[in-house]
Amino acid sequence: MTSFSNFRVLFRTFKKYKWHIIALVVFGILSALLEGIGINAVIPLVSFFTGGNSGPTDFITHAIQTLFAFFHIPFSFRYLLGFILGLFILRAVSMVIFGYIRGWIGADFLGRESEDVLRRTLAAAWPFLLKQKIGTVHNTLVRDIQNTGTLLGTIAQIVQSFSGFLMYLLVALNISSTITLYTLAGGAVILFAARPLLRRARNIGEQVAGVEKKFAQFLSEHIIGMKSIKAAGVERAALVDGVTHIHLLRSLSIRQALVRSFSASLFQPFSIVLVVVLFLLTYHTPSFNIVSFATTLYLIQKIFTYLESGQNALLSMSELLPYAENIDTFKKRLSEHREQTTQNGKSFVFNRSLTFDRVAFAYSESQSVLEDVSFSVAQGETVGLIGPSGAGKTSIADIVLRLFRPTKGSLRLDGIPSDEIDIEGWRNHIGYVAQDVFIFNDSLKENIRLYRADLSEEDIVEAAKRANIYDFIMELPEGFETKTGDRGVMLSGGQRQRISLARALAGKPSLLILDEATSALDHESEKLIHESIRALHGKVTVLIIAHRPSTVAEADAIFVLNQGRIVEQGTPHELLQNHNSYFYRMQKR
Repeated sequence: MTSFSNFRVLFRTFKKYKWHIIALVVFGILSALLEGIGINAVIPLVSFFTGGNSGPTDFITHAIQTLFAFFHIPFSFRYLLGFILGLFILRAVSMVIFGYIRGWIGADFLGRESEDVLRRTLAAAWPFLLKQKIGTVHNTLVRDIQNTGTLLGTIAQIVQSFSGFLMYLLVALNISSTITLYTLAGGAVILFAARPLLRRARNIGEQVAGVEKKFAQFLSEHIIGMKSIKAAGVERAALVDGVTHIHLLRSLSIRQALVRSFSASLFQPFSIVLVVVLFLLTYHTPSFNIVSFATTLYLIQKIFTYLESGQNALLSMSELLPYAENIDTFKKRLSEHREQTTQNGKSFVFNRSLTFDRVAFAYSESQSVLEDVSFSVAQGETVGLIGPSGAGKTSIADIVLRLFRPTKGSLRLDGIPSDEIDIEGWRNHIGYVAQDVFIFNDSLKENIRLYRADLSEEDIVEAAKRANIYDFIMELPEGFETKTGDRGVMLSGGQRQRISLARALAGKPSLLILDEATSALDHESEKLIHESIRALHGKVTVLIIAHRPSTVAEADAIFVLNQGRIVEQGTPHELLQNHNSYFYRMQKR
């Protein structure tokens, strides 16, 4: 990546903080200038102390003498010492302000950037999110943002280092231009020699960022699937796979440390050699002054210190830039795949029917899922949708949830195309219970509430009763405050499903979707859920997606889906009369 491309990434990432960065530059230059003037003023101060004259009349010393004369202050040892002390106090104040601004923008960036990326992620379209690796997304939201925040601190260090370098250079030029120019030439040689190290650091940084994402994906998948790994007895093989990533990260970290060490090792020996050479070149000159030479050497040492600090900061920036680039790219992709919303959308009103009108859907041109699907669900009906695996049943549920849009045809509510209805209001009126239940590690009450602050305690209790989970909850020592454990590990499969059903019912939905919600349950758990569904009949429209015929045996209508098309439809009684029907064959198995 070119320097211009690097600058563009940095500008897009930190453009909100341009005035803060300018303030850092101002206070960085101010603190270095105050220190440089104070050090320059030591020359006449030492001359006073040794009983000589006021020292060499360089530009800064002359300016100080003029300032003292303007305020009618004697240019004496006492007042000059007080002046120098005042300069260093002001420098300390400016450094405190610099540090505060640096800390503030670092903390503010982490907060704002984390919120921005999380908001964009939650606002992204489901087809895009479906293709993302969970470990990669998690690593981007955490590790990449943290390292990009560190990059901001590195930029502040670069500002401080090079502003200090510039100010010390000017002061050193003021005292001895010859010695300073020799020093500047030497510093330029070192920086030029270190350029390949910057490219190397950037290359290693890109590799580290990539391997970290792969390792994060490995951890996410294997933590979730730990039970299956242990049950299969493949812990050793999984460990070998994970250790491969760890060893690669270790190797890359060692290479990063080597690059940093090599860069740092250039400065100290070179600066010592330069001091010896400068002394030999200037010692016999008529203008040689030991105080000026000592002060210049101190300034040169500071110049090389700032050069070394700046070089290290540039190396850090090269290592961290890939993280900022990842964030920048991810935010662009999230913006490009933002979920489409309807401006001034109509309200969700379900009085008559929800209709699929010749709907077709495909994940890609070569992967058709639904073809010419047409059916209606009347308000208050319980409808079953059955068919073999891969027939497209879950895709129909996802279209009803408006996670996907039909490739052709339309989804209509009381005759109004779904795209014209506000999507947030739409989803607020739909309850959804999936086969794989989402349970987070919190209380049962908060799992039923699911961030809906408007739900009262009574709403949650009533929903639990309707889902036939209330009695079980009340038998627990902590009742609704009982913690579920990670991913609901403290609950059985049937209990998790009924918690999910209670969550769906707590929102008082107009339409309830059960997507294979009972396929993996025991008979007792399935019976309890069926009792809940039966009690909803005529009050809530229910769409049941199922494999088991028993799950939809009491539905008002059944639609059979096969290879993306509706191939049969009718009441359970009508389909049982047809011995060739899919529903009849499933019943007889």
